[in-house]
Amino acid sequence: METLTTTQIDRLRNLIRRSPVFSGMRVVLHDDHVEVLEPEELELSFAPVFDAVEGAPMSEWADLVDDRLERMLKAVTGGSPELDGPTDELLDRIYARVRPIEGSPVEWWNYAPEIAPGLLLVLALDHPDRIAILNDEQVRRHDFDRLAQAGMQNLCGQLPDRYATSGEVHLFQGNDYVASTVLVMPYVVEAVTGEPDCPYGTLVAMPNHGTMLFHVLHDATAARTAMREIAEVAAEEYDASQRSGPAPVSRQVYWWSPEAGYFVPVAYLGDEGTGVIGDNLVTDFSPEFLDMLESL
Repeated sequence: METLTTTQIDRLRNLIRRSPVFSGMRVVLHDDHVEVLEPEELELSFAPVFDAVEGAPMSEWADLVDDRLERMLKAVTGGSPELDGPTDELLDRIYARVRPIEGSPVEWWNYAPEIAPGLLLVLALDHPDRIAILNDEQVRRHDFDRLAQAGMQNLCGQLPDRYATSGEVHLFQGNDYVASTVLVMPYVVEAVTGEPDCPYGTLVAMPNHGTMLFHVLHDATAARTAMREIAEVAAEEYDASQRSGPAPVSRQVYWWSPEAGYFVPVAYLGDEGTGVIGDNLVTDFSPEFLDMLESL
């Protein structure tokens, strides 16, 4: 929002206020979100709408705003009548999904655990033309544990058959669920390396929904080399996805430990000259990560 002029912001707010997406609804615009009062109470952050028009000609803004608002409404309301039916009929279409908190309507996803700072595990229903994130009421109806178990199992079928390897870094690119396969890392590691165990965990990145990189930790020198390579690719893919392509997730490199099952940020590519390792690799190692590195 900071990159837009006052005139552009006013234009954007007017497009939001008059969007046909809100036909039949009563809405109120606030400083940073639009509030839907009728037929049901909703709040939609402006951030995803501003992101949608960034860099686009103003002549295209109306269509971009309407498309993003429609997607946001579907995300928070579900828009899936099959969710009113039996749980068994949903399970093969449910996916666990990584979702950044920033720009998300998190007030509708209180069920979603935070798997890393700023990242949530949400549950989604797959449609041929879209992915609908389930809201709290829908998850309560069908049981979080049951849906999450199915969502994890279904992710195992989303790992692309082909991948690129550079040194000991593996790169997967494909559909909109590829990044979320980090949630089934034991399966990913065994499928790629043939090894059923990775006692020290992995370095991993998910710069956008269609990309995932990882390195199995086993040697401190190899870990530092892989960390830089993953950070460079993650930054490039994340920045590219902000312009076009799959939606961005995170520029960070994370440490995944099989014991914790949590993703700990350890590094990202910063501006030239700001780094701790090399010129621009910014690191922030937790005591646990440092202990692990020293044990390799």
